[in-house]
Amino acid sequence: MEVMWSILLLCSFLFLQHSASAQVCKISNIQIDSEDGRQQYIELNLKKVDVDEEGSCPGCNLSEDSKARAYQYSQWTATPPTFNLVFTPGEIILECDSSDGYSPLPFGLCSKSASSKEGTCGSSSCELNDVEDLAEVIEEKNLIPLRTGDEKLDHRIARAIVLLNIGNVDKAIDEFTAVIESEPGAAVAYFGRGAAYARQGLQHPLVARRALADFNKAIQLDTGGSRPDIYVHRAEVLMMLQHFHDAYNDATTALKVKPMPKIYFLRGVISLLLENFSDAENDFRKNLQCSDEKIQSLSHFHLGLALYYRGKVRNAIEVFKEVLKQNPNHLEASLSLAQGFKELGNIKAALAKFNTTLNLQANYSMVYQLRGNMIFQNGDPASAILDFQKCLEVDSTSAGCQYMKGAANVMQGRFYEGLKDTTKLMVSSAPVIKASPEYIKAHYLREYARYLHSRLDTPITSIQPDADFSPEYLDHWVKLKPFDFKNYKEQPGLQPDVGDVQPLKEIPPHLEPLLCRAEALGRLSQVSVDGILPNRRLNLAMGLASIHMAQYFETKWKAVKASKAGSHDKIIHSWRELFTIGVHYRQIASLDQPFLWVDSLPDYKSKDGYRSDVPFVRGSVSNSKVKPYFELAFKLAKTMLEHYSGEGAVQYPGLKEDIARAATCEDLLSVARRRQINPHGFLVSTQVPSMLRQQDDHRLDGGVLVLTEDISQRIVFALNIASTADRTASYSAEMDHLLTLLQDEIRKLSSNKVSDVEAIVSHILSIAYYFYNLIPLSKGSSAVAYSVMLGLLMSVGRQITGRIPHGRLLDMEAMLAGAPEAFVMVARNWMAVKKCSVPVSSLPRVWEVLPTVRSVLEVLAANTTLCPH
Repeated sequence: MEVMWSILLLCSFLFLQHSASAQVCKISNIQIDSEDGRQQYIELNLKKVDVDEEGSCPGCNLSEDSKARAYQYSQWTATPPTFNLVFTPGEIILECDSSDGYSPLPFGLCSKSASSKEGTCGSSSCELNDVEDLAEVIEEKNLIPLRTGDEKLDHRIARAIVLLNIGNVDKAIDEFTAVIESEPGAAVAYFGRGAAYARQGLQHPLVARRALADFNKAIQLDTGGSRPDIYVHRAEVLMMLQHFHDAYNDATTALKVKPMPKIYFLRGVISLLLENFSDAENDFRKNLQCSDEKIQSLSHFHLGLALYYRGKVRNAIEVFKEVLKQNPNHLEASLSLAQGFKELGNIKAALAKFNTTLNLQANYSMVYQLRGNMIFQNGDPASAILDFQKCLEVDSTSAGCQYMKGAANVMQGRFYEGLKDTTKLMVSSAPVIKASPEYIKAHYLREYARYLHSRLDTPITSIQPDADFSPEYLDHWVKLKPFDFKNYKEQPGLQPDVGDVQPLKEIPPHLEPLLCRAEALGRLSQVSVDGILPNRRLNLAMGLASIHMAQYFETKWKAVKASKAGSHDKIIHSWRELFTIGVHYRQIASLDQPFLWVDSLPDYKSKDGYRSDVPFVRGSVSNSKVKPYFELAFKLAKTMLEHYSGEGAVQYPGLKEDIARAATCEDLLSVARRRQINPHGFLVSTQVPSMLRQQDDHRLDGGVLVLTEDISQRIVFALNIASTADRTASYSAEMDHLLTLLQDEIRKLSSNKVSDVEAIVSHILSIAYYFYNLIPLSKGSSAVAYSVMLGLLMSVGRQITGRIPHGRLLDMEAMLAGAPEAFVMVARNWMAVKKCSVPVSSLPRVWEVLPTVRSVLEVLAANTTLCPH
């Protein structure tokens, strides 16, 4: 959206309760004129990032708790398949990797020539005379790195190099050690012995440390820094020891001495491990025209991975296509392309490419796991189980497939099988499984499955984990902390007199109109956004929720209409009653995740509150889900930075031009530092106008746009929402006020006057606006809010006929709308609200035909594909 800005400034110094020194510059009436003529006003406050004694600040780092938290955007990064890149230790002689000017190189100098040698001197055997002859040739061609100047020692070094390259590693180590004993200052001997240790296998920590010690000594002795080989070898060891920053520095040092494709590739891989995906992309691009076909192919593929991790999935897809054109049998590129299509929500293309990958390698467990995950997320756990079973047949140790098989069984109501699957994970003693997130998740899934099973034959309103589990348990579950509680009493085991859910073989005729209508409603709520898959099961559940709410509130409105005009009696007393039914259906749609009211969580009662983060950018990674909203948020931050005039802020010539030129978050943070606002960054807090206290020009706390660096010094630009008791109380007052107005309008509603309904529609959408901004659930607030809007509108004889445009999200629209009126206008435009063609009263009452958790789970597993679309 192209925008023009007109700004009225009102700057003042406000003292915040938590920081006596925090300065605020209030900018009122930021006006955004869109191409369609719409005007939008956003009110903001800017203040410095407030850093506490421990060096942390609100929103400064996407904390581990925040990343684990199940808010709808916590899983925001596009994640391609992971592959084991096997690094074979490099050649001891750098010329072996770049033979320009040295061709032909003598046999024995390079390991790759020795491995292909036929005859008496290949593999790991060689006659003594042959070794001596080969060593002499290396000496004559002056190819010994860092010569000692002693002919005897240099000959022994040449001989050790030959022994190493023909595979006789132990003898090579003995030769290098002998040289060191004779001449402790021989850098080449330490270098050679370090390379020999590396050939023994860097996966062994003791061997890796020995190699590292020798490379350190070689670099110490090579005061001239003439050989980049040593830095390359040490970088490989450091990478295996997970000392990635040191490895990166060594690779950079080697490139300064001798730029080579292999070293660029090595540094690119290290950058991937450091999550410096932009740097990785740059290094891989340098090798696209490389003459070494192997390095070129590896770099091309890893360029696709770097783009994928950066959130540039569409660009990555094009790279993977190019790789496959060059090599149609490239297994990893084929699988990555399938995952890329899945990321874009293109299920058909993803399935085709997953199947192609299986044709390349039939027993590839990762394909079954990723395809199963996609089918599961698409809302078909029954079909997903087949892939998870196949995955476990190929790899019985796969924690991911074992957990997902259990989750898929629980989702279908097959609790006995689901608990067997989770128990297999929980009793495993394998360190790799116990260290996996699935091991932790299995504990919570088992407890929740037991809880649900005991309530199968009760109404869905009986599912109240917020009240039935302790706050400590809920906190651990939401943050996926280890399952270790003091005095926790486990849920009772499955009772034999309570059977599992039996799937419906076919939809009963009396339920068909209800389920088909629910599916149609659910499709209306499906967003079309990169990174979010269409979910048939979720759509059906929330469609049922909308009908349930419509029928329930329709009866309530009759009671409202029967009350005396002007009495202001409340039939519905709290806004939460509007949303409770939707929350229950959201909980039952996805039984493997916690959907909780945040006021039940311990963080809610803390000073900082319960945090929900919507990242736009972290480091070089952009969040594709909210990409359409980045430009607006970025311009808001630029505007606030330009006009901030707090204590200590520096005004300098060219400030306006610097901000205008700022194209990245790094650029903007650099300007903030030059203005000396704060080296850590700044926060821009949005303001939400009050409808209850409109005459007082009252404002509620909205979200906080944060521009700073995280603990790893990566740029973070995010929208942070902190749920506290005070904030919730203010939003509750707004929604209760609107609920009162809604009931007053319904009380005087005349069914034959459309104009009477317009105010009701506005009240319903305004309630949703405040709900979206509040984010009162740990996860799933957006889906619940939309289902409530659908249900409330149908309860007054109106229906939504429009779809949410591609790339747009109603919750983000609400949080960046600036005012309820702006949101209502956008929502009305998208929803195309019309009179109901089929009144909900003509459908069976949901709570009568689906009276229990069991009955709802039965229909969620039903095949509704035959419904007319």
